[in-house]
Amino acid sequence: MEFSVFRQVLIRALGHMQSIVEKRAALPILVNVKIEVGDDLILSATNVDLELVEHVAADITLSGKTTVPVQMLYDIVRKLPDDAEISFKQSGDQLVVSSGRAVFHLPTLSAENFPAMAGGNLSTKFQMTTGDLAHLINQTKFAIPTDDVRYHLGGIYFHISEDTGKLTAVATDAQRMALCSIKAPADANGMPSVIIPRRVIGELSKLLEDANVDDVLVELSDTKARFTIGAATLTSKLVDAQYPNYRVVIPKGNDKIAILDRKQFVNAVDLVSVASVDKTKSVSLSFSMNKLVINASSPDAGTATQELDIEYNGDATFTINFNVKFLLDVAGQVEGDKFQMEMQESLSPTIVKSTEKDTDSLFVLMPMRM
Repeated sequence: MEFSVFRQVLIRALGHMQSIVEKRAALPILVNVKIEVGDDLILSATNVDLELVEHVAADITLSGKTTVPVQMLYDIVRKLPDDAEISFKQSGDQLVVSSGRAVFHLPTLSAENFPAMAGGNLSTKFQMTTGDLAHLINQTKFAIPTDDVRYHLGGIYFHISEDTGKLTAVATDAQRMALCSIKAPADANGMPSVIIPRRVIGELSKLLEDANVDDVLVELSDTKARFTIGAATLTSKLVDAQYPNYRVVIPKGNDKIAILDRKQFVNAVDLVSVASVDKTKSVSLSFSMNKLVINASSPDAGTATQELDIEYNGDATFTINFNVKFLLDVAGQVEGDKFQMEMQESLSPTIVKSTEKDTDSLFVLMPMRM
């Protein structure tokens, strides 16, 4: 095996590969990247539950395949000059990597022992724009639980909504819920409802951010998902669980409605939160006629208060408390200059959404008991 490749072409693909691989894998070969040279250069990485295959343009001299430690190779390439050309040549049980006067001898393991993920019967296939998929993910991923205890909530739930017929993404950690819907792509109407794991969402986000193509091919079965974005193909197992009926969490009849300037609100909450340093990390929102008072206090940090001019349909003062981080996360995701909060009781779920008529996202936030 012998080939050469430019550093700026290789570094992006290796960046994707090294984030797939577990730092402490059960099998030594799982910390390696598979390098396969034929008509072009193909890199593969896996952690058994997740597999990434990416094609890279290279100058091929001699075909072949092997595996080398991905972190070591990534560190080498990362530290070379941007315009460097890198040569690779197999020599016995080592891969010789050279650029300029620098030469590295990397240990290899046989590519024959490198595990491959079977695709299974990926019977549902459709295309959608990379922008649409990135939008669904970016609007919802912040609400995925970061722990592994609530396995059934450990990802984004993609499905065709029974109510609207739209392709819908939902994530919740039981304290907040994010929902985003778009027009279902052609051929997606019969897709199975799937939960894409949190880890996969992270890797998929990176591929979408680096994408230089307009469309992504989505392939689904009841147990696996595959996303092809340009030269990269990401295949993953799904969360094997039933997603809860999230529709029952969306409140009806929330009649206390406030319309706020999003930037002003985020800045005010962030400023006042400096006084919220206790375990609850809470802020209090007191709504009255055309005014909002944001308050936070703690024994050690004292009290902070800020007033905002708003639109509010209630006559009497209404106070509700939220976790600062959750409130800022939700407000930060709302699109447009203004958003509205729809409330009912101080301990009832609050709906947060943009005031724009064509909004496709909705957020539900649970208040705190003080």
